[in-house]
Amino acid sequence: MILLTGGSGLLGKELRKLSKFNAPSHKKFDILDPPRLKCDLIIHAAAYTDVVKAEKEREECFNVNVVGTLKISTVYSDVPLVYISTEYAKNPVNWYSRTKQIAESIAMDHPAGCLAIRTLFKQRPWKYDKAFFDQWTLGDYVDKIAPKIINVIKNWDKQTKLIYVGTGRKLIFDLAKESKPDVQPISVKEALVTLQADYL
Repeated sequence: MILLTGGSGLLGKELRKLSKFNAPSHKKFDILDPPRLKCDLIIHAAAYTDVVKAEKEREECFNVNVVGTLKISTVYSDVPLVYISTEYAKNPVNWYSRTKQIAESIAMDHPAGCLAIRTLFKQRPWKYDKAFFDQWTLGDYVDKIAPKIINVIKNWDKQTKLIYVGTGRKLIFDLAKESKPDVQPISVKEALVTLQADYL
């Protein structure tokens, strides 16, 4: 049996369409105090993912992403772990990506072996009015990424490794335009200036 955390999230819902998992709700399975359930593999997809709110809710973001991963790794130390990371863990640019980088390093030390997957997935259609024209990604929409994740998990040899799952290098703007033709371009710098102004 495969245990899936974050089964009600964007990726979790898509994964559950493709395979059978034990995906308990947050009420039944709190990653900060995880019960010990019988399983042969754990996919840890639960995460604090609101990048903007994370700058204000730093402690909550840290607890979910870092402490939660440590608790999962500790309670399930004898069970192989698949950790869903982010492509931004390589070069963190904000608090969210920094916490994912720390959690990824914890997962990579998992005693029973870890498959850390760096990826990026978005909801289809693109839900924002703007998209970055100066930021690259290997990611894609969640319905394209989820089957690739299932495939790499099925073929994992249980040896600790870090891999990327994506569909090739592309601009975020081009990805957004695929499902929202009228999306407007914005630069990362412009978005950061706007975000900083909101905090002042």
